[in-house]
Amino acid sequence: MSSVNESVNEHVTIGDIRRRYGISTVAPHSDAVTLTSVADELEDITPGALYLSPSSQYDSRIVHAAARRGAYAVFFMLPEQSKAVEIPIDSEIPVLFGNLRNSDRARICADLTGNPSQALAIFAVQGPRSIFVMRELYDVLHYLGNPLGVIDSRGGVSLERELWLKTPLSPLDVQRMLAIMAEDGATSVIVHVDDAVLETEALTQISIDVYSNPLKESYVVPQLDAVPHPEVKQSTQGGGLRGNTNRVARNFLKRQSSESRKNSDGELRKLARQNIQPYGAHISEQTACVDVSAEAKELVHDALNITGHSPVDEDAEFYDIATAVAMVLAAGVKKGSIKSALRLSREMKDEG
Repeated sequence: MSSVNESVNEHVTIGDIRRRYGISTVAPHSDAVTLTSVADELEDITPGALYLSPSSQYDSRIVHAAARRGAYAVFFMLPEQSKAVEIPIDSEIPVLFGNLRNSDRARICADLTGNPSQALAIFAVQGPRSIFVMRELYDVLHYLGNPLGVIDSRGGVSLERELWLKTPLSPLDVQRMLAIMAEDGATSVIVHVDDAVLETEALTQISIDVYSNPLKESYVVPQLDAVPHPEVKQSTQGGGLRGNTNRVARNFLKRQSSESRKNSDGELRKLARQNIQPYGAHISEQTACVDVSAEAKELVHDALNITGHSPVDEDAEFYDIATAVAMVLAAGVKKGSIKSALRLSREMKDEG
């Protein structure tokens, strides 16, 4: 995993880490030492690193090995304060100890890398068709001109650079990959949310911007007939609605349609939170939780010149494309730009 050991851009000291996560040390004078990276395997240590050893016992050999590689401090999983008596005060480098959860490790890495996910648009795809949706989503975003990062079974790709991490990815892996992607100039990252790709809580400290699970059936907003609100009175001339009452009817229908969409969005968000909870990611009220929409399907039909097809003719590939389009629409991209990207993507596939 040496490919992900790159410089961090936050000024974080040992004292900062200790105070934030309740970590103890036998060398309190070391609190002013600035850490420059974090590693959870000896071969990943770079100068200035905090090495998070998985060992639950103090081992001077680990301290020596970490110091030789340039670590500024070593952490041991010693939840019992009594075990700290084994640690010499004059150790080669400061020794920290305590009980860190997987999510705490991710937060420490996020602290040191400056929370890179905040500078990136995070698209998360989950479900049995996720691999295919991700391919379509990548093409659309790519031809829209977005520099991209991808976190999937390959271990991660930053723009065109393979990161070669072993999956499933740990929380530290993910945070360091995001830092690399941001440094490389990526603006968006597509994440495959799957047990084969991510460890438990691997997405801790990451807020999802757009989420989709293609397994879910489309939430169809019911079409409301133009039935006047009880407050609306019929015109006696021609049986139609007068101008002012017509506006009341339209406003009522808008409220009803808006309420249906709100309920639909709420159900999708609830499902997203349930599905992604084991991975530690944050689904906020601002997260766009999307499914295939009529708007996305119409846009795909139009862009790819698919005409005369009934819904049963819309195969799995069509829905993969439409799901990707729905995600890009939710990100605020204009329809015209998406159409151009779709057409260019199809042309390139046909030529290939």
